[in-house]
Parts: sequence; C-alpha cells; structure tokens
Amino acid sequence: MNRTILFYTLILLPFVAGFSQEPVKNQSCSYAYDHSSTKFGWKAFKFTEKTGVGGSFDTIEVVGTTAGNSPEKALKGLRFKIDPNTVNSGNPERDGKIKGAFFYPLKANGKIEGKVVSATLSSDKTSGKGTIQLSFNGVRKNLDVAFTIQEGTLNATGKLELADWKALSSVEALNKVCTDLHQGKDGVSKLWPDVELTISTKLKVDCK
Repeated sequence: MNRTILFYTLILLPFVAGFSQEPVKNQSCSYAYDHSSTKFGWKAFKFTEKTGVGGSFDTIEVVGTTAGNSPEKALKGLRFKIDPNTVNSGNPERDGKIKGAFFYPLKANGKIEGKVVSATLSSDKTSGKGTIQLSFNGVRKNLDVAFTIQEGTLNATGKLELADWKALSSVEALNKVCTDLHQGKDGVSKLWPDVELTISTKLKVDCK
C-alpha cells in the first residue's frame, strides 16, 4: 500500500494513538505519531437490511505532527489530506464507479482534508474520545470519534453523515450506476447515506 508522509482519519482520520510500549511509573515519556502503523478504513452500507461494504484509501498525507509528553499533545493539531483517487474496495470495477459517480462530481473532486481539534484519553488509558474538523465537498464541520486501546493499538471509529456535507446527490448517483448490485432480498435498491470510519495506529514512546 502506498502511503505518503503520514496518517482519518474523517475524515479521519487521520489523529489517534496507541502505545508501542508501556511507560514505567515515574518515568518521563515522549510520545510521537508513527505513520507506518496507521491504517484507515471505511464502510458503506447497501440493501434495506444495511449490509456493509468496506475499503480504504491507499494515499494519506499527514503534516503538523509534534512529539509531546502525553498522547493528547502528540495528536492535537495534526492535519491530514486523503486522495479519493486512491479509494480501494478490493474491486477495481467498483472503485471506478465510486470515483466517477460519487467523488468526482463533488467540489475539488471529493478531496478530504482535516485536522485534530482534540483527543482525550480516559484515566485508565483504555478508551477516549476526540474531535476532528473535517473539510469535504466545500463544507467544514466537526466530527466526533470514540476509541479504545487494545494490546498497544488504538482503534477509533466515527460516523460520517453525508447529508451534513451536502453529498446526498453523489449517494444517489452512485446508487443509480449500481442499481442491480444494491438490490436486496426485498427487491429495493438502496445505498445508505452514512459511512463508518475506522482508524488504527500506534504512538512511538520514548521513556527515560
């Protein structure tokens, strides 16, 4: 997978952190973002029964990262860009339809940009929440995310309501070119207007 310099997450999202090692009590630790460990995923939904279809983006760029004495400080201010041309659902024919019918008609051909507004961990460092300022289709809004830390990896999730980013026309266009493929058991062709975002990553930890 080809990744540029760094980073989601929403969109997204690029902004979350895990721990590559556990700091020892009373040690002074520095935390830094590790782009090599980052994975960004999305899941759209089709059929009336809402069946998920997942994928990722192969090129994500992240800038503005700095080391800090806490995970929150290492993440705040992180900025990211996602290239919709690199959407990857594991099906080249479907990817072409997603690009042509969904992304390209949007402003800036569907380019996604954002930055981390806040990230807060719980006292036991096993969960947390954050806010991302997401720019998409000419709309800039905040997106809330929640995350958990398991075995040193942080997994974050957020829900993107495409109506909030004025992208429903693209949802309809994509469903039109995929009418038969989006037809469920009830005979109804349906593409849902929300997308689930997932991001996993780690932070490099240096303790002295």
